[in-house]
Amino acid sequence: MNDLQLWQKLRSGDQAAFKIIYDTHVRGLATYARKFTDDSDLIEDSIHDLFVSVWQKRDGLSDTDSIIRYMCVALRRDIIRRISKSNQVTSFDYAENKDFDFALSVEDIMIHDEVDKDKKAKLQEAFKVLSSRQREAIFLKYYQEMSYEQICEVMDINYQSVRNLISKGIIELKRIIGLIIMLLGLI
Repeated sequence: MNDLQLWQKLRSGDQAAFKIIYDTHVRGLATYARKFTDDSDLIEDSIHDLFVSVWQKRDGLSDTDSIIRYMCVALRRDIIRRISKSNQVTSFDYAENKDFDFALSVEDIMIHDEVDKDKKAKLQEAFKVLSSRQREAIFLKYYQEMSYEQICEVMDINYQSVRNLISKGIIELKRIIGLIIMLLGLI
């Protein structure tokens, strides 16, 4: 069953569809939320409130062909709103200044990239050089498997900005990894 069909079942009140959506996306949403805050209570509350809201407002929801995109947009907005409210900063300031900490899990590396520990360490070091916005865009593109259009919605920026962030980020990663490999070859 695709996302659109699953979402339509949820909208019609199918509790099994809601459970499938929850089970499928809660872990990924928690990982994504940790990119904005380390406050586990805030993350838990935001995700809980998101799913409660989806269930309560299911009749009024529009169709979506990407549940994770819909959920990421809503979760991102809610977390930034909550942090802004508690810290008395604007959501724009927070979104631009929060360090988007991108860490690859060993599981992700084994499943998606099949690289060894040395390559993982090199990649982790290279990611530290990227801007927080580049790390967020790359995370959404390659680990949440979102399209450029979906990333535009989640990050609330235009298409060309997303393309530029990802392109420049990948170029920088290649450059840094190349330098690391060259330096290791000299040792």
